[in-house]
Amino acid sequence: MPTYLHPGVYVEEVSSGSRPIEGVSTSITAFVGEAVKGPAGEATLIQSWDDYISSYGEIDSDSDAMGLAVQAFYQNGGKAAYICRVVDTDISPVAAFSHLTGEVSLADAIKISANSVGKWGEQLYYRVVKASTSQQKIDLEIGSQIDGEFKVSEIFSDLSMNPNSSQYIITQVNENSDVIQVELETLEVQYQFGAITGEQIVSANNFFTENLSDTLTMVVNINGLGAQRISLDTDALTLGGTNNADDGDAVAEEIQRLVGLISIDDEYQDFTCIYETTSDERTFILTSGVAGAVSEVEIYDGDGGESDLASILSLDSEASTITVHGAANVIPQEDLGLLEQGTALSGGVANSPGSDDYTDFFGTVLKKITDVSIITMPGETWDGAAGQANIEVAKAHCESLKSRMLIVDPASTSTLVTSNDVDSLGLPSSTYTVLYYPWVKISNPFFDKDLNPNVNKTLSIAPSAMVAGMWAKIDGNRGVWKAPAGVETQLTGVSALEADIDASDQDQLNPMGVNCIRKIPGFGSVLWGSRTLATKANPEWRYVPVRRTAIFIERSIYEAIQWAVFEPNAHPLWSSLRANIENFMNGLFRAGAFQGQKASDAFFVRCGKGDTMTQGDIDAGKVIVVIGFAPVKPAEFVIVRIQQIVGQ
Repeated sequence: MPTYLHPGVYVEEVSSGSRPIEGVSTSITAFVGEAVKGPAGEATLIQSWDDYISSYGEIDSDSDAMGLAVQAFYQNGGKAAYICRVVDTDISPVAAFSHLTGEVSLADAIKISANSVGKWGEQLYYRVVKASTSQQKIDLEIGSQIDGEFKVSEIFSDLSMNPNSSQYIITQVNENSDVIQVELETLEVQYQFGAITGEQIVSANNFFTENLSDTLTMVVNINGLGAQRISLDTDALTLGGTNNADDGDAVAEEIQRLVGLISIDDEYQDFTCIYETTSDERTFILTSGVAGAVSEVEIYDGDGGESDLASILSLDSEASTITVHGAANVIPQEDLGLLEQGTALSGGVANSPGSDDYTDFFGTVLKKITDVSIITMPGETWDGAAGQANIEVAKAHCESLKSRMLIVDPASTSTLVTSNDVDSLGLPSSTYTVLYYPWVKISNPFFDKDLNPNVNKTLSIAPSAMVAGMWAKIDGNRGVWKAPAGVETQLTGVSALEADIDASDQDQLNPMGVNCIRKIPGFGSVLWGSRTLATKANPEWRYVPVRRTAIFIERSIYEAIQWAVFEPNAHPLWSSLRANIENFMNGLFRAGAFQGQKASDAFFVRCGKGDTMTQGDIDAGKVIVVIGFAPVKPAEFVIVRIQQIVGQ
């Protein structure tokens, strides 16, 4: 409480004690399985089909189960999703790669790799071209090969081997490429000193004259540290004007002194400038003080005219005949023989993950992502073989967390007509698993009557992704308590069904928990079932919306009452919990989530000593809240009784 020290009016803000409970999302889907490319061993959140393309690429082929599934998901109302690419960690699949060798020694200088593991990287080609701006830089082109011709998709220009450069090859490529990454190799050659040698000074007897400007300027850039202007006072040097050796040495010493004054850094202190004279040449040589990748010397003109020291000493960039960069030996060389078609990456390994890989992924990665509500496994079907083992891992994961549901796909070859057909599959009897039948046909994105006339117009895909998208759509439009089935669940992108299910077929399948996809005249292909596979084992959790509504309530309350931990375990806490949870449940009742004409018929919330807790519970630090609700259940059987009225 605040302390009041003088008479007056005091305003205090007092908490109402209300802590509203917000409903959690119920439609975030995890796609777990193999993908052609993209991040491996992690869950990547996407919000759209374009997001998927940017990270995992376009649909690779008509067997790209992951790509086809995600596309179908978004076509049918899907929203947020986690893409979980699982790989075989025992075999350690690697990305396709190639080495870029150095210019002089041919030592491996740079390793260029596809940016994710798998065989897909072998479709990538690259070309190395000398940059037009400098012989010390390269242009790297990435693309593909079509009919023997290189097609460019990415270009990185003016790449440098200098880590201090804004165009450093490692930074530029790794931060901007969608398909590759590069890394330095263990170099077999030593870096050298960067140096620039001026052009031969021809006018031997008029090297300096007394008519020169009093101040000569030149701009230098040592080791990429930035352009710095130096000014040379010719009067202070007392140049003779005819003795070339003495005058040249004096000028060289003054340039070295002026550069050293720029900073006390070693890069400037170790810089040297010498004037070299032979019977044939008179040149200035400027050398950096560090042997390494950053080692370089660049000279620019000063103010123009007679005051340009670089021009007078034949050191300006256009007149320079030799420029040695510290990394000259390891700058990747261009392969003139392969410039037309490019060089392919190679060595990629693709291996399907096993149940151990799925177990590890579900237990270490997906377990930590708490907002996932739906799981699908593109490419994995309940077929009695490896797919079944992998699905069992996912089912165990759902049953352990009790916060997500698994949509199981039957094998594409499964024919379900009778209850015996379903029994023979040995489907998991779990309240957290759901199965839809049959597979659906969609337009084949690779069909082209002109280019690919032999490719089928349609292809079949498993229904789970479309179902997950429809669940998300119904959740958003109606609420998780509405059964995701009926005439408002028209599937988008379906050209036909693999099997036509009629009423007599569904008479056999519906009691077994198999949700049928049927073609209803006037409505197209729709979901015509909403049961879990626990139809007989746990009849109270027979319906999908009932199980999902329970998950929704449990997760929403769990996340919203974390504030109660360590609060005093007494009546104020119990009352606050009851009030906040009742408000949340009442909101659901008014939205139509529960049965009953009034709230007391629809739900109850209890919390208190003598009701839900004993003194022993309180002493043990336990607060026990009991919540009950009467879920609405789908009207599976709409019965119309018609009676003829006879004589009154």
